[in-house]
Amino acid sequence: MVSEQPVGVLLFEQAGERMRGDPGLPGSLPFPVRLGYVPGSYRELIQGSPAIRDQLCQAASRLAREGANVIVGDCGLMVLYQREIAQAAGVPTAASSLILLPLLRQLIGQDRTIGILTGHSQLLGYAHLIAAGASSLDGLVIQGMEEEPHFRQVVIEGQGRHDYDLMRRDVLRAAEKLLDRGRPVGGLLLECINLCTYAWELSQTLRLPVFDIGTAAQFLRLGLVKTCFRP
Repeated sequence: MVSEQPVGVLLFEQAGERMRGDPGLPGSLPFPVRLGYVPGSYRELIQGSPAIRDQLCQAASRLAREGANVIVGDCGLMVLYQREIAQAAGVPTAASSLILLPLLRQLIGQDRTIGILTGHSQLLGYAHLIAAGASSLDGLVIQGMEEEPHFRQVVIEGQGRHDYDLMRRDVLRAAEKLLDRGRPVGGLLLECINLCTYAWELSQTLRLPVFDIGTAAQFLRLGLVKTCFRP
């Protein structure tokens, strides 16, 4: 049955510690998952290469053959090869939460901006946003986590263990910086999967809708798992 098929999750072998909320950690999503590992780390996607593109496509194709009927990526920068990965998989695929940008633009309206909270503002490039379907940078406010001390130490530098409260403080501080830039924000999009753990805190504190890769996974899943209303 469709409802019993797992969601495939593409993730890098060299990813750091995973916290609840990261789709690469079983139990974070409300349905079964199947993991598909790719050599390397998120750094492979800062500029991208034919080699990493092919490895992502091969892993996605393998997940589909193993029964995954939806595939999502465990790194926002995978959006660089969204089209190629989806083509290789042959099933609905969200390589990154960033593919929600065109939809959010329509839902939020033209008079408010979309805030993007990213792991590192210098690594999320124009090419990634264009690959996600954003026609321009207009209407986007991007805030990176690279200046937040605990995030930088644990996620960027790969040193030490993840402390929930310290990371929460960093995430909320970065979000406040985004809002303080003066442009009215209609919704927040979390690019980095390390931020998904704090989506609830962000939504409660900021009183804004918050979207992440889990949102994309559930959206795609609901397209396949429907309720029968036959009497």
